[in-house]
Amino acid sequence: MMKPRAEQPKILISCYYKKSVKGENIVNRHAFAYQISGSLIVQDGREKVIFQPGDFRFNVRNKLAKFVKQPAENDAFRSLSLQFDVETLREFANEHHLFAEGNPNSPPSFKLKNHPLLQNFVDSLQHSLPYFSDGNSELVKLKLKEALIVLLKVQPELKNILFDFQTPGKINLKAFMEKSFRFNLSLSRFAYLTGRSISAFKRDFEKEFTKTPAKWLQQRRLDEAYYLLKEKNLKTTEVYTEVGFEDLSHFSFIFKKHFGINPSHINQ
Repeated sequence: MMKPRAEQPKILISCYYKKSVKGENIVNRHAFAYQISGSLIVQDGREKVIFQPGDFRFNVRNKLAKFVKQPAENDAFRSLSLQFDVETLREFANEHHLFAEGNPNSPPSFKLKNHPLLQNFVDSLQHSLPYFSDGNSELVKLKLKEALIVLLKVQPELKNILFDFQTPGKINLKAFMEKSFRFNLSLSRFAYLTGRSISAFKRDFEKEFTKTPAKWLQQRRLDEAYYLLKEKNLKTTEVYTEVGFEDLSHFSFIFKKHFGINPSHINQ
Protein backbone atom coordinates (compact mmCIF):
# COMPACT_ATOMS: atom_id res chain seq x y z
CA MET A 1 0.00 0.00 0.00
CA MET A 2 1.33 3.41 -0.95
CA LYS A 3 2.14 5.80 1.85
CA PRO A 4 0.25 9.12 1.81
CA ARG A 5 2.34 11.88 0.33
CA ALA A 6 3.92 14.04 2.99
CA GLU A 7 2.82 17.65 3.01
CA GLN A 8 5.28 19.96 1.32
CA PRO A 9 6.43 23.44 2.34
CA LYS A 10 4.88 26.06 0.07
CA ILE A 11 5.34 29.66 -1.01
CA LEU A 12 2.29 30.95 -2.85
CA ILE A 13 1.02 34.06 -4.61
CA SER A 14 -2.79 34.35 -4.60
CA CYS A 15 -4.32 36.50 -7.32
CA TYR A 16 -8.04 37.22 -7.89
CA TYR A 17 -9.60 39.68 -10.32
CA LYS A 18 -13.14 39.15 -9.01
CA LYS A 19 -14.46 38.96 -5.46
CA SER A 20 -13.97 35.48 -4.05
CA VAL A 21 -15.97 34.16 -1.11
CA LYS A 22 -14.80 30.88 0.35
CA GLY A 23 -17.77 29.68 2.35
CA GLU A 24 -15.77 27.90 4.98
CA ASN A 25 -12.27 26.70 5.51
CA ILE A 26 -10.19 24.85 8.05
CA VAL A 27 -6.79 26.45 8.17
CA ASN A 28 -4.66 23.34 7.66
CA ARG A 29 -1.25 24.96 8.14
CA HIS A 30 0.33 27.79 9.97
CA ALA A 31 1.08 30.52 7.43
CA PHE A 32 2.80 33.89 7.28
CA ALA A 33 1.23 36.19 4.69
CA TYR A 34 1.61 39.68 3.26
CA GLN A 35 -1.24 41.60 1.63
CA ILE A 36 0.08 43.13 -1.61
CA SER A 37 -3.13 44.61 -3.04
CA GLY A 38 -6.87 44.34 -2.48
CA SER A 39 -8.25 43.34 0.91
CA LEU A 40 -8.99 40.16 2.81
CA ILE A 41 -11.86 39.75 5.28
CA VAL A 42 -11.58 36.87 7.75
CA GLN A 43 -14.57 35.86 9.91
CA ASP A 44 -14.50 33.16 12.57
CA GLY A 45 -18.20 33.14 13.46
CA ARG A 46 -17.96 35.92 16.04
CA GLU A 47 -15.36 38.46 14.92
CA LYS A 48 -14.22 39.97 11.64
CA VAL A 49 -10.70 41.14 10.75
CA ILE A 50 -9.85 43.13 7.61
CA PHE A 51 -6.37 43.02 6.12
CA GLN A 52 -5.35 45.90 3.85
CA PRO A 53 -2.34 46.35 1.52
CA GLY A 54 0.88 46.39 3.53
CA ASP A 55 -0.52 44.27 6.38
CA PHE A 56 1.31 41.20 7.63
CA ARG A 57 -0.80 38.37 9.02
CA PHE A 58 -0.46 34.97 10.60
CA ASN A 59 -2.90 32.12 9.96
CA VAL A 60 -3.25 29.51 12.73
CA ARG A 61 -3.52 25.79 12.01
CA ASN A 62 -6.72 23.87 12.88
CA LYS A 63 -8.90 26.98 13.03
CA LEU A 64 -12.20 27.65 11.27
CA ALA A 65 -12.68 30.80 9.22
CA LYS A 66 -14.51 32.28 6.25
CA PHE A 67 -12.38 34.22 3.78
CA VAL A 68 -13.52 37.00 1.46
CA LYS A 69 -10.93 38.13 -1.08
CA GLN A 70 -11.79 41.57 -2.46
CA PRO A 71 -9.85 43.08 -5.41
CA ALA A 72 -9.02 46.78 -5.30
CA GLU A 73 -10.95 49.18 -7.56
CA ASN A 74 -8.16 49.28 -10.14
CA ASP A 75 -6.06 46.29 -9.14
CA ALA A 76 -6.33 42.58 -8.45
CA PHE A 77 -6.36 40.91 -5.06
CA ARG A 78 -2.82 39.71 -4.46
CA SER A 79 -1.21 38.19 -1.40
CA LEU A 80 2.03 36.36 -0.70
CA SER A 81 1.98 33.47 1.76
CA LEU A 82 4.45 31.01 3.22
CA GLN A 83 2.78 27.82 4.44
CA PHE A 84 4.67 25.90 7.10
CA ASP A 85 4.54 22.11 6.93
CA VAL A 86 4.86 20.23 10.23
CA GLU A 87 8.13 18.53 9.24
CA THR A 88 9.89 21.88 8.68
CA LEU A 89 8.53 23.23 11.96
CA ARG A 90 9.70 20.17 13.90
CA GLU A 91 13.16 20.36 12.31
CA PHE A 92 13.47 24.04 13.17
CA ALA A 93 12.26 23.50 16.74
CA ASN A 94 14.82 20.72 17.25
CA GLU A 95 17.65 22.72 15.68
CA HIS A 96 16.97 25.76 17.87
CA HIS A 97 15.75 23.92 21.01
CA LEU A 98 12.35 25.60 20.92
CA PHE A 99 9.04 24.36 22.28
CA ALA A 100 5.59 25.76 22.95
CA GLU A 101 4.81 27.00 26.44
CA GLY A 102 1.12 27.17 27.20
CA ASN A 103 -1.75 26.90 24.75
CA PRO A 104 -2.74 30.38 23.51
CA ASN A 105 -6.33 30.78 22.35
CA SER A 106 -5.56 32.54 19.09
CA PRO A 107 -8.00 33.66 16.38
CA PRO A 108 -7.66 31.94 12.99
CA SER A 109 -5.90 34.95 11.47
CA PHE A 110 -4.35 37.99 13.13
CA LYS A 111 -2.20 40.98 12.23
CA LEU A 112 1.51 40.94 12.89
CA LYS A 113 3.58 43.96 13.81
CA ASN A 114 4.67 46.18 10.93
CA HIS A 115 8.42 45.80 11.24
CA PRO A 116 11.33 46.57 8.87
CA LEU A 117 12.61 42.99 9.19
CA LEU A 118 9.32 41.62 7.87
CA GLN A 119 9.17 44.19 5.08
CA ASN A 120 12.74 43.49 3.99
CA PHE A 121 12.04 39.76 3.99
CA VAL A 122 8.94 39.94 1.77
CA ASP A 123 10.53 42.51 -0.57
CA SER A 124 13.47 40.17 -1.11
CA LEU A 125 11.20 37.16 -1.51
CA GLN A 126 9.04 38.81 -4.18
CA HIS A 127 12.13 39.43 -6.32
CA SER A 128 13.18 35.77 -6.16
CA LEU A 129 9.77 34.03 -6.42
CA PRO A 130 10.48 32.28 -9.77
CA TYR A 131 13.10 30.12 -8.01
CA PHE A 132 10.62 28.74 -5.47
CA SER A 133 8.68 26.30 -7.64
CA ASP A 134 7.18 23.02 -6.42
CA GLY A 135 10.30 21.19 -7.60
CA ASN A 136 12.54 23.19 -5.28
CA SER A 137 11.24 21.90 -1.95
CA GLU A 138 14.64 22.09 -0.23
CA LEU A 139 15.09 25.71 -1.32
CA VAL A 140 11.55 26.49 -0.17
CA LYS A 141 12.28 24.84 3.19
CA LEU A 142 15.37 27.02 3.67
CA LYS A 143 13.31 30.13 2.96
CA LEU A 144 10.64 29.04 5.42
CA LYS A 145 13.29 28.58 8.10
CA GLU A 146 14.60 32.06 7.35
CA ALA A 147 11.02 33.34 7.75
CA LEU A 148 10.77 31.60 11.13
CA ILE A 149 13.94 33.34 12.34
CA VAL A 150 12.52 36.72 11.29
CA LEU A 151 9.07 36.06 12.77
CA LEU A 152 10.47 34.98 16.13
CA LYS A 153 12.77 37.99 16.21
CA VAL A 154 9.81 40.32 15.66
CA GLN A 155 7.25 38.44 17.81
CA PRO A 156 8.92 35.81 20.04
CA GLU A 157 5.57 34.73 21.47
CA LEU A 158 4.72 33.09 18.13
CA LYS A 159 6.73 30.06 19.26
CA ASN A 160 3.79 29.06 21.46
CA ILE A 161 1.67 28.71 18.31
CA LEU A 162 4.25 27.54 15.77
CA PHE A 163 5.63 24.68 17.84
CA ASP A 164 2.42 23.38 19.38
CA PHE A 165 2.11 20.01 17.64
CA GLN A 166 -0.79 18.63 19.67
CA THR A 167 -4.05 17.64 18.04
CA PRO A 168 -7.09 19.62 19.23
CA GLY A 169 -8.02 18.75 22.81
CA LYS A 170 -11.53 18.04 24.06
CA ILE A 171 -13.35 21.35 24.35
CA ASN A 172 -16.78 22.65 25.42
CA LEU A 173 -19.13 21.29 22.77
CA LYS A 174 -21.99 23.76 23.21
CA ALA A 175 -19.79 26.86 23.03
CA PHE A 176 -17.96 25.54 19.97
CA MET A 177 -21.11 24.63 18.04
CA GLU A 178 -22.82 27.95 18.79
CA LYS A 179 -19.78 29.68 17.35
CA SER A 180 -19.22 27.32 14.43
CA PHE A 181 -22.62 26.14 13.15
CA ARG A 182 -22.35 28.47 10.13
CA PHE A 183 -19.45 26.44 8.75
CA ASN A 184 -20.46 23.73 6.28
CA LEU A 185 -18.26 20.92 7.58
CA SER A 186 -18.67 17.18 7.77
CA LEU A 187 -19.49 15.71 11.18
CA SER A 188 -16.07 14.07 11.24
CA ARG A 189 -14.39 17.49 10.95
CA PHE A 190 -16.60 18.96 13.68
CA ALA A 191 -15.69 15.96 15.84
CA TYR A 192 -11.95 16.38 15.21
CA LEU A 193 -12.00 20.08 16.04
CA THR A 194 -13.76 19.39 19.35
CA GLY A 195 -11.19 16.72 20.27
CA ARG A 196 -13.57 13.77 19.93
CA SER A 197 -14.00 10.62 17.89
CA ILE A 198 -17.07 10.68 15.66
CA SER A 199 -18.93 8.28 17.98
CA ALA A 200 -18.08 10.35 21.09
CA PHE A 201 -19.09 13.52 19.25
CA LYS A 202 -22.53 12.13 18.37
CA ARG A 203 -23.04 10.78 21.89
CA ASP A 204 -22.00 14.03 23.60
CA PHE A 205 -23.97 16.08 21.11
CA GLU A 206 -27.28 14.33 21.73
CA LYS A 207 -26.68 14.53 25.47
CA GLU A 208 -26.05 18.29 25.23
CA PHE A 209 -28.67 19.30 22.64
CA THR A 210 -31.21 16.39 22.80
CA LYS A 211 -31.08 16.27 18.98
CA THR A 212 -28.89 14.62 16.41
CA PRO A 213 -26.15 16.87 15.00
CA ALA A 214 -27.80 16.95 11.57
CA LYS A 215 -31.20 18.05 12.93
CA TRP A 216 -29.71 20.65 15.27
CA LEU A 217 -27.47 22.12 12.57
CA GLN A 218 -30.34 22.48 10.11
CA GLN A 219 -32.62 24.08 12.73
CA ARG A 220 -29.92 26.46 13.97
CA ARG A 221 -28.95 27.53 10.45
CA LEU A 222 -32.56 28.14 9.45
CA ASP A 223 -33.22 30.19 12.60
CA GLU A 224 -30.14 32.29 11.91
CA ALA A 225 -31.20 32.74 8.27
CA TYR A 226 -34.66 33.95 9.35
CA TYR A 227 -33.07 36.43 11.76
CA LEU A 228 -30.73 37.81 9.10
CA LEU A 229 -33.55 38.15 6.58
CA LYS A 230 -36.07 39.68 8.99
CA GLU A 231 -33.96 41.80 11.33
CA LYS A 232 -30.92 42.64 9.19
CA ASN A 233 -32.82 42.99 5.88
CA LEU A 234 -30.26 40.87 4.04
CA LYS A 235 -31.04 39.29 0.68
CA THR A 236 -31.55 35.56 0.26
CA THR A 237 -28.47 35.43 -1.97
CA GLU A 238 -26.42 36.94 0.87
CA VAL A 239 -27.82 34.71 3.59
CA TYR A 240 -27.70 31.12 2.38
CA THR A 241 -23.90 30.79 2.27
CA GLU A 242 -23.54 32.90 5.42
CA VAL A 243 -25.40 30.27 7.46
CA GLY A 244 -23.75 27.20 5.95
CA PHE A 245 -25.81 26.19 2.91
CA GLU A 246 -24.09 25.56 -0.43
CA ASP A 247 -27.02 25.64 -2.84
CA LEU A 248 -29.58 28.46 -3.08
CA SER A 249 -32.45 26.35 -4.41
CA HIS A 250 -31.94 23.71 -1.71
CA PHE A 251 -31.85 26.42 0.97
CA SER A 252 -35.07 28.00 -0.36
CA PHE A 253 -36.83 24.61 -0.42
CA ILE A 254 -35.79 23.70 3.14
CA PHE A 255 -36.61 27.21 4.42
CA LYS A 256 -40.14 27.18 2.94
CA LYS A 257 -40.76 23.65 4.20
CA HIS A 258 -39.78 24.73 7.73
CA PHE A 259 -41.32 28.22 7.95
CA GLY A 260 -44.09 27.96 5.34
CA ILE A 261 -42.84 30.97 3.39
CA ASN A 262 -40.22 31.61 0.73
CA PRO A 263 -37.14 33.35 2.16
CA SER A 264 -37.42 36.02 -0.54
CA HIS A 265 -40.89 36.96 0.80
CA ILE A 266 -39.88 37.56 4.43
CA ASN A 267 -39.78 41.35 4.16
CA GLN A 268 -42.47 41.83 1.53
